[in-house]
This record gives sequence, C-alpha cells and structure tokens, in this order.
Amino acid sequence: MPEERKQRRDAVANKERILNAAEDAFRHHGLSVDMRAVAAAAGVGIGTLYRHFPTREDLIQAITGSDLADLAVAHLPDRASAIDGLREFFTRTLARLTANKAMIDLLAGGSPSDADLERCLAHLRTVGREAIERSATDRTLAPDVTADDIAYQLLGLIRIVQLISEPAPGTIEHQVELALRGLAS
Repeated sequence: MPEERKQRRDAVANKERILNAAEDAFRHHGLSVDMRAVAAAAGVGIGTLYRHFPTREDLIQAITGSDLADLAVAHLPDRASAIDGLREFFTRTLARLTANKAMIDLLAGGSPSDADLERCLAHLRTVGREAIERSATDRTLAPDVTADDIAYQLLGLIRIVQLISEPAPGTIEHQVELALRGLAS
C-alpha cells in the first residue's frame, strides 16, 4: 500500500512537471512544439506524457484553458467612449497575448468548433455589442459597424501579432489604431 501512494505522488509530480514544461514551451514557441521536446524538458518519457495527456489537444487544453477563460470575461473599461474602450481593450488583450504564442496560435488559427474558443468568440461579440450600445450616445463608431465586425477586428489583430515575431515598441498600438480607423465614425 505505501508503494502505491508513492507512485501516486510520483504521478502527480510527473504531471506537474509536464504541465510546467509544456506551458513554458507553448508560451515561448507556440503550438508547433514537439511533444518529445515537452517530455524531455519535463524529465519524463513520451509514454508518461501520453498517459497523463492522451492527445496533443488534451495538453493544449490544459495549458490554454485558463487563458481562454480569462479572455472570455475581459470587458471594456468603464466610462470610456466606445472607441476609447475598444482601444484599451484591444491593446490590453494583445499585450497579454504577445507573451503567450500558444494563445496567439490558437486564436489566429484554432478551430471555431472548439467549445472554449467558441465561448471566447461569443464573449468578443458581447464586447462588440457593448461598444455599439455606447456608440449610440457618443457616436464614435461608424453606424454600420456590427458586433461581429469588432470581434473579427480583434481576431485580425491577433493574426497580425502572430506574424510579427518580436514587435518593436509601439507596433501593437499602431496596429490597433489602424484597425480602429476602420471602425470609427
């Protein structure tokens, strides 16, 4: 019996090492990281990695799930105009994502059928509707802008960030300003 507990503790420790190694690898190198490299960085064999995470998608979900959940509750800042709120929301979101290449890869090229990604997109549309409601009084967005347009602008910006490996200072803000010009009245 004591040996079973030790194995359980070892299994828990192995899983934790795998998660730490995968998080570091995916954040710095994106979703293309080789699973053997994750196992090696964790100090475990590939079989141990797959016992804990039977598919690559299971490991990706374990690493990105909380980040997607955080993005799915982010909102426009209070008391800002529609355009200023979107500026802050877009800039803050992109700044967070630049430190996580896995999230950028997932959002820029992930399957919209994934439940977490779909929840995130639904939330981005909610943020878009909130901006449109604000714009009804402050008139800072063009009248034909839709919630989908706003969500797609952010997804487009995420794709741009994916293409720029090391953004120079001010690059993200510049890209946000370009996108907002298309939404402004």
